[in-house]
Amino acid sequence: MNDYLAKSVMEHPHSTNFVVTLIANLVCLLTSYLFSCAVIRFAQEWIAKSEIITVFDVSFISGLGHQALPWNFKEIKQLLVGKRAKHVSLVGICLSAFALIPSGVTSLITPVPFKKNAAFQVNEIDFSSNDPDCLDWLDKIQEPNCTSGVS
Repeated sequence: MNDYLAKSVMEHPHSTNFVVTLIANLVCLLTSYLFSCAVIRFAQEWIAKSEIITVFDVSFISGLGHQALPWNFKEIKQLLVGKRAKHVSLVGICLSAFALIPSGVTSLITPVPFKKNAAFQVNEIDFSSNDPDCLDWLDKIQEPNCTSGVS
């Protein structure tokens, strides 16, 4: 950050957190919308190719598209025992992933102070009067580059 922005962030931490959280929520809304569009497109192609569509298939696609559980808890217990357990767990994973988007984005873009450490290695230049390289260098620098017009 440049100095002005860093000073503003340090002086107004609540406003900074508000703006960062707002950005995170907007990212979540955009991600949810794009995911829902992708689910709808997948469902259209899947239904067009399939000959048999069950109520579970429709509720599964609906749950993914709306990022909500279409089943109550009693039905979830019954669905987790059968072959459909991976579909129900997929909806649960989807819900938990979308719940983590705002906090994840907020933690990524919230400005926080941090310490920078790096190894520091130097070679010392010897400017003593008895070093021959130094004396040669000083002699070259002290030579006049141009002559003045005064005699």
